[in-house]
This record gives sequence, C-alpha cells and structure tokens, in this order.
Amino acid sequence: LGYLKSLDMDAMLYWFRVRAGKNAPGMPYRGHFEDNIKGQTAGLFLMGAGHALRWQEDEALRSRLNQIVAEIGDCAEADGYLMAVPQSEFGTLEYPHYVRIWLTYGLTAAALAGHTEAFDLLRRWQDWFNHCDDLPGIRYLVLAFQGVVASTYLYNTPIGTWEDIETTIRYYEEDWRLAQFIHKERNAVHKRNQPGKEPHPHGTEIEAMEGYLDLYRATGKHYYLRAVKNFYDLYRQDWQYPGSGIAMCEAEVSYPQCYWLSNERHYNELCCTSFWLLLNQRFHRLEPETEAYVAEIEASIYNIGIANQNGEKNIFYFAHLDQEKKNHKSLVHCCCGVGTKLFGALPEYIYSLSPDALYVDLFAASELNWERDAGMVHVRMETDMPYGHDVRLSFGCEPQSFVLKIRIPRWTDGAVTVAVNGQAAGSGQPGTYLTLERTWQSGDEVSFELPFAWKKTRYVGAEQVDGCARYAFEAGPLLMAFRGPLDEDKCLHLTDKPEDVPHRLMPAGQKRHYRLPDMPSVELVPYFEIEPGEPFTCFPLFAAGEEA
Repeated sequence: LGYLKSLDMDAMLYWFRVRAGKNAPGMPYRGHFEDNIKGQTAGLFLMGAGHALRWQEDEALRSRLNQIVAEIGDCAEADGYLMAVPQSEFGTLEYPHYVRIWLTYGLTAAALAGHTEAFDLLRRWQDWFNHCDDLPGIRYLVLAFQGVVASTYLYNTPIGTWEDIETTIRYYEEDWRLAQFIHKERNAVHKRNQPGKEPHPHGTEIEAMEGYLDLYRATGKHYYLRAVKNFYDLYRQDWQYPGSGIAMCEAEVSYPQCYWLSNERHYNELCCTSFWLLLNQRFHRLEPETEAYVAEIEASIYNIGIANQNGEKNIFYFAHLDQEKKNHKSLVHCCCGVGTKLFGALPEYIYSLSPDALYVDLFAASELNWERDAGMVHVRMETDMPYGHDVRLSFGCEPQSFVLKIRIPRWTDGAVTVAVNGQAAGSGQPGTYLTLERTWQSGDEVSFELPFAWKKTRYVGAEQVDGCARYAFEAGPLLMAFRGPLDEDKCLHLTDKPEDVPHRLMPAGQKRHYRLPDMPSVELVPYFEIEPGEPFTCFPLFAAGEEA
C-alpha cells in the first residue's frame, strides 16, 4: 500500500488530461513505460488499489482510486474511447493490447472494490474497441498476443458480451501459432515463424494462453485446450527454474533449457510469473483436484512474487538467482503493474468454492465468509506458514452438509493425517486433495501438520562450471538461497555431496534459517528474504563426481 500511495496522481493522469485538452499540471513519469505506452501507470495503480480494497479498507487509497476513475471518465470521449492517446495513435505500438488490458484489469478491480461506475466506463470502452477501425492490423503490432486475454477476461465479468469473444477470435487468434503447440514443437516457445518482426517471442505469451483457455471455456472447442496444455507442458519441460520462475524472456538469447543465471541475463521476469500464476488459476478452475496447478501458484507467489517486493520503494523486474539481486530503477515498469495486481489479489488464491464444496488451496492465516443457501459458513484458518507446519481450521455455521477438500501439497514429507475435533478423520498423499464430507457446525475444528520435504535439482543450463555440478535446494514450497561471501569468481563451493546437505543442516536461530557445520559465514535462507546487494547463490557448486 505504501508503494501505491507513493505514486504521483498528476503523473498518472497527465496523458489522459493532455489528450482531452484539460489542464495537466506536473510532469508524467518518463522512460519507455510512459513515453511509449502512455496511460499504463493509471492501470498499474487501479489494479493494485482495486484488488487491495477488496479485502482491506483504506480511506486514502480509496480516495485516490475514486479520483483516477472519475478523471478517466471525465476525459473519455462521447463514443466511449478512453485511452490516454488520441484515437489516431491507438492502433500503434502496444496500445490495443498491453495498455488496453491494464486499463481493463484496473477498471475491473475498481468495480470489484465497489466503484460500480468503473464497469460502465469499461463496457462503453469495450464496445468502442469491438468496432474500431484498427482491428484488422492489431495482431501484427508489438507483443500483440498479450491482447488475446483482454476481451476474454472482460467476457467473464458481469458486463461481458458474446461480441467480446467474437472480436478476440476474429482479430487476435493465431491459428498457425496454436497449431505449433498442438504439434508440441519444442522450438515453438522461443521461435515465432510469422512474417515480419512482430510479435516477437517472450515469456509474456503465457498471457495469451490465458485468453485461449478462456476461449475454450466460452466455445467448448477442444483445439484451444490441446494447444494450451501442450504449451504448458513445454514450459514445464524446458523453461522453468526450481522455484517455478520462467526462463523465457524478450531481449535475450533463448533456447530450451538455457536457464541463464548471470545478472546481465534476462530471466525470471515477474510479468511472466504473474501470467503463469493466472494460467494455473484457470487450469485449477477447470480441474479443481489437480493439485499441481495450485502448487505452481504457491511456488510462484513465494519464490518470485514475494521475492520481487522491494519494501515500499518499488518492485523488482527480474528475480536473479545468483550473485546478487539488482533493482530496476524505474518506479512504474511493467513488473510493477502485474506485481501490484498479484499482491493485491493474494487472498483470492487461498480458497476455492463450488456450490457444495470448499477447497483449501493455500495455507495462510485468513477468514472466509461463505454464503450458501443453507446459511453463512464462517471459516477461520490459523497458521504461521511458511515458517511453521501446523494448520487449524475452525468453523462457525448452523448444521449443514458440504464437502471440505484439503490440499495435501506435493512437497510434504509423506502422508498427512487430518483430524476433525481431535480425532483422525483421514489421510492424504502428497500431490492430492483429501475429501472430508460431513455435517459441519459451529465449534468444529480441523487440524493437521504439513512437514516440509527437501528437494534438490541439478542445474542443466548454459552456465556450467568446468569440473563442477550446480544444484538448487527447495524446502517445501520454498526455493532456498545460500547467503554469504562468494569467491573471486562469484561462486560458492560446497564440500558435501548434494544429497547430504539437508541432513547436515543446523538451525541458525530464525525459523527456516540453517547453517552447515563447516561454513559458519554462510546461511541457508528462503530466497524471498534476500535483499538487494547481498551476496548469495541458489546454485552452489559441488565437485563433479560427488553428486548422486
């Protein structure tokens, strides 16, 4: 919230006012993200503020949100057009997709936070877009695939119309691109074989897959689902780091399993992980008991999302995994935008609901009021995850029957026994959902422990070191980092065998902090705790032949 409140109102509204011929005091934010994609920072703010206000009231934040929505409305044209550039410039650069979806996300978040006029603005704006003159050429603009999801996302709100789906299919769908993934071409992720320069390959194409999955839900056409599932499998196979970060990024030499580590390389961009999280959320809604999708959401939040926070200053661009974290100096770059949306929407990932079932997906201290025909169900979760193991759920409701689905994470150390009111009620295997069906009432309690298992992963990427093998370590859902001095080559050599490391760790005072007996200056900590400038690595070196 501190970061959102630090943003300058006049700077965010500057280009809207200029386009409308109004007085525009102050100066806009400078650099690529406002010079070339004007208006994106207002969307950035609305995404974060709107979602945050869904869960927590803040008078100052709401006042700012109301002002931005009101001024965008005042600057809108009579035909519904509301972008920050003249209509003559709309069909250029990233305005029809990047900026359009940010304003769509932002105005939707404002509406969900209670500003109903935001939906009115958004519907009139989308109606303008569905008939604008630029539609025939928009799929060939910069990173145009990001626009696939803009209209499909709106379709799934209370103001969506079938025309939003038709516009997406006609003007954004790339059948040749979908065919690449239906064929599961391994080179498809980093090579787009369309004529011309744009759109160029980027990990943000994950966002397009969100839109195609929306099209599957809307139309039932299976080729969308086949393409997106194969795209997903290719990313899992060749483009993910331990901790679920994404290797594919623009302005970088990319190929399957390149897995760059150096700080001068582009990888683990927060935008890509944010879209990966949202794609997994869509899959979870289609297959609610496939635990792997929620595991990806969880890892993305801890190891990239939270790790990219920089206090109240700004949000990191890349989550570098070796040597040190480096901050991107811009206050309003693209990752700040998707970051505010991710952070503001965090509570919505904890639970999922169907008419007769409550899914406990993530583990965080929280409260839920579930409105049912049989009466309100109040759920309270108590836990100090990820620093502790214990989880307790308590219920407040009149007697009523429903199914409780508890996620047993893939990272738990063995089967998990779940107790109801102190008595064992079931046991679940890692990577599943445990089902408890009964009549629930006030006073019922569910309790269980989630012991963290350790996992090691050998590095197979491009930045190998002669005579050595690199390994990453995860504790439960957490990517771990070795924090401490590196050698002159900015490496950390360990004398242990990789498989012995978890067994030799000693507690280092704080929860989830460890040391090795012979390395007192090095501490193993959750990666999200690493601060800018601290020397660290997530991939220490082991002597070749010492690994299992």
